[in-house]
Amino acid sequence: MEILIKKLTDVDLMRRACEMTMNGGKESKATLRGMYDCEHSPCRTQLFWIEMLDIPSFVSTHFVRHKIGVEHFVKTNRDDRGGTNDVTRMTPVNHGMLINAQALIGMARKRLCIKSHPETIKVMRRIKDILFNIDPDLALCLIPECEYRGNFCHENKGCGKCPHK
Repeated sequence: MEILIKKLTDVDLMRRACEMTMNGGKESKATLRGMYDCEHSPCRTQLFWIEMLDIPSFVSTHFVRHKIGVEHFVKTNRDDRGGTNDVTRMTPVNHGMLINAQALIGMARKRLCIKSHPETIKVMRRIKDILFNIDPDLALCLIPECEYRGNFCHENKGCGKCPHK
């Protein structure tokens, strides 16, 4: 498994988006960390290209379930396109995502949860680790749902890490 991440936009675009919403055309001094924390719409200006190479097909399926603010590009296993007939849930695939910061925050809430599959958690943690070198403010916002929601579990069957709400 290999994870590659490229940030496609910068803080200037986020600030320009903020300026478009303010009266009087004031210069925005907003920070990425502040915008990620509040999740106001300008945080969606921050776009990333993420490649997950040779991940199990079932892990790719977990990520594909997220569909708002993200486009997925997944290697086909069709036998008429270079795949084989002996595909299993463990068959490695390449999975690319064009994703905005808010979608990544939402994805992490579910995929860092202990109730997620261990292999999926491993991929999400690797994405977070790599993001620390690219956009540390965003990486700090990638937390499991229980932490985001006040250290209470809202899953139907919790893991026991936090009290069930």
